[in-house]
Amino acid sequence: MRDFKTDSRRYFDALAPRYDSHYYGRHGRQQYQRVVAAAKGWKFSSVLDVGCGAGGLLALLKRPRLKLAGADISPNMIAEAEKRLSRSAELKVADSEKLPWKAGTFDLVVTTDSLHHWPNPLYAFSEMKRVLRRGGRVVVGDVTAPPVLKQLGNWIAKFGKEGDVRVYSAAELEMMLREVGFVDIKREHLSLMAIVVSAKVAK
Repeated sequence: MRDFKTDSRRYFDALAPRYDSHYYGRHGRQQYQRVVAAAKGWKFSSVLDVGCGAGGLLALLKRPRLKLAGADISPNMIAEAEKRLSRSAELKVADSEKLPWKAGTFDLVVTTDSLHHWPNPLYAFSEMKRVLRRGGRVVVGDVTAPPVLKQLGNWIAKFGKEGDVRVYSAAELEMMLREVGFVDIKREHLSLMAIVVSAKVAK
């Protein structure tokens, strides 16, 4: 049975030094700006980035007295994030399905271009909900595609080495968030190939 997590770790460990200039880095930055724009309208004092990569989104969210944290399965990506963020963020090598923080730690959890690497997204979303406080928010940015392209991409992913598991439609992503207990779900298509969905933990 294929180990997607090991594939992802190996691929992004190798990519880490040039991630920012790679297509994946550029695609992620398209989502960063929308996440930052959404966050400006919310009150939060702590944020966790799941699949934080080289720390680009956390750097954009950084402000005085804001607690920053990031998790990534790739040790080399965490090393790059540490270079960028210095001591301003708590960064950990961690699996999205086993986040090493206590329940109710964060006001905001974000994740960009990571979902399609998760073998068990419901477990990951449950973990994100666990570490959020009541009334906390989650923002998920990821690749998407029209139905035919999505089907083709999911077939191609079976033969890749990047650790890609599956591309989801907006409806599928919303359904998963509802299933684990998120409410007030809103979506925005950034392009044919990128989507951002936000949701809230019930008070």
